[in-house]
Amino acid sequence: MPLSQLMPKKFLVMVFKGIGDVLLTTPLVRALKKNIPGAEIYFLTKKSSEKILRFNSCLSGVFVREETCLGEIRSRKLDTTMDFMNSSSSGAYALLSGAGRRLAFRHPLGRIFHNVLIEKEGPARYTVYDRLEMLKPLGVPHDGIGLDLRFAPENAEKALDFLKRSGLESARPSFVIFDITSPRRHRCWPPEKFIALADRLEADFRLRSVFLAGPGELDYVKSALSSAKSNHLLCSDFDLLDIAALERHAALHAGVSSAPMHIAVSQGTPTFTVYSPNDSPKDWGPPLPIHSGLQADLEILGVDELYAKLSAHVRTLKL
Repeated sequence: MPLSQLMPKKFLVMVFKGIGDVLLTTPLVRALKKNIPGAEIYFLTKKSSEKILRFNSCLSGVFVREETCLGEIRSRKLDTTMDFMNSSSSGAYALLSGAGRRLAFRHPLGRIFHNVLIEKEGPARYTVYDRLEMLKPLGVPHDGIGLDLRFAPENAEKALDFLKRSGLESARPSFVIFDITSPRRHRCWPPEKFIALADRLEADFRLRSVFLAGPGELDYVKSALSSAKSNHLLCSDFDLLDIAALERHAALHAGVSSAPMHIAVSQGTPTFTVYSPNDSPKDWGPPLPIHSGLQADLEILGVDELYAKLSAHVRTLKL
């Protein structure tokens, strides 16, 4: 019997964490679709992450955890689940999904819910490589660590309109996108220090700066911008797909370890990321020369130290 007939065909991938975690799983989805003829791949995630999967052509459907009943999942007659959460709730979805093959990384309670447990290999590395380990029991190869995020024409139009109104239309990328916010306080660097970086980038490299502000972040970012010496731009009404469209035109993305950083990576935009002691660059930073960063105690990290590393990266990129 041909191998293609022995392969599982209907998959459920489960990631309930943040937007970045979902994006970091898209190379696995792509590998399944590319290597298994006729594969149907479904993704179970939180509502906040649904939008970034909306135009992923490798997926047959997206289930929103807050809105999807178990019966709807079971109706797909799945044969394989891939659980990246290692939680009792995700384990329950796997066990009750009806799938005969239930994969997860090894953890103490794994055997309660799953029947294929996988050991992560080697030292710390970019988390995409860890996620791709889930392919090994299936004998499926991967085609790289590129993240997949597509957007609609209206998202592209909105980004271009913003650039036109801001005087940033150019054949050569001439601006940096800053994301200085995070719901995790330990990831935040004092906002006025980010403003100082933006001031220096404009003075030294003639790079304009666009500061993102998501829901509930506008006052924080506006307050930070009040200390600016240069006339930086504020982008506060963009959703995730609008941000992806904007990132595609940027010369660089700079800021904290966050969803917009991973969105920038998905669009091929260079990044510079400030990491706290609790967030490893090896885990979250793509191992490619266009991506750089600095890990430090953010309470004492000074502007001069960070700017030295950032400006060196800008010169390497020849911006």
